[in-house]
Amino acid sequence: MSCTQQVEVIGRRLLQVIATHPFVQPIHTPDYGWENHRFHSTKFRMAHVELFQQPRFAVVHCCVFPHISDPSPIYGFDVIAGENKITGVFLDLSPTVEPSEPFTDLQVAQHRERPAWGSIFSEHWLACRPTPEEMDLIGDEAVRVLATYLGTLGKVDLITEIVERQNRYCLNQQQNEHTRRALVNIIGEEKTEEFMTQVLFPCV
Repeated sequence: MSCTQQVEVIGRRLLQVIATHPFVQPIHTPDYGWENHRFHSTKFRMAHVELFQQPRFAVVHCCVFPHISDPSPIYGFDVIAGENKITGVFLDLSPTVEPSEPFTDLQVAQHRERPAWGSIFSEHWLACRPTPEEMDLIGDEAVRVLATYLGTLGKVDLITEIVERQNRYCLNQQQNEHTRRALVNIIGEEKTEEFMTQVLFPCV
C-alpha cells in the first residue's frame, strides 16, 4: 500500500466516526474538485473532513469546532503524504478557554517544529514526519482521540472569550502559507480565499 492510500484509509475512518455520531447532519459544501465533508450536530458547530487525493500526493484534514457555548478544545488532525513518504502529521486538541491536558502518550522518532503562527496549538501537540509503520499507529490514535473527544462535547459555559479564542484559532490557521500556496495552484486566489475562510477555518 502506498503512503497516499494509507492516509486515505485513515481519513475515511475519521469520516466514519463523525458521520455516524448521534444527531449529526451534513452541511452543504461547494464542489472544489475534491472531497469535503462538513457536518453539524447538537454536540458541535462544525466538523470537516477533507480528502484530497492525487496519484502521488494526498492530504487528509479533520477539524471539529465545539459550539460557542462550549469551552472544549478544537480537534485538529492533518496529514500530508507523497506516494512513498509522509512529510507531515499534526494532531492536537487546541485549547480555547480551558487549560490543555495531555491526550496521547504516543512516541515518534522525527518531530516537526511549531510554525510561526502556531501559538494556537497546545503544548501536547503531536507534529512529526513519521515512517509508514508509525503512521499506522498515529492513524489509530487519531481515530481514538476523535471518538473520545466527541463524547466529551456538549458542555455549556457562557464565557465570552470562547468566540474570541475560536476565531483566533481560525485566523492563525488561515495564515498557513503552505496550504494557501498549494490551493492557489489548484483553484486560484479567489477560490482559495473562499475555501480557507468559509470551509476550512470559518470564524464565528
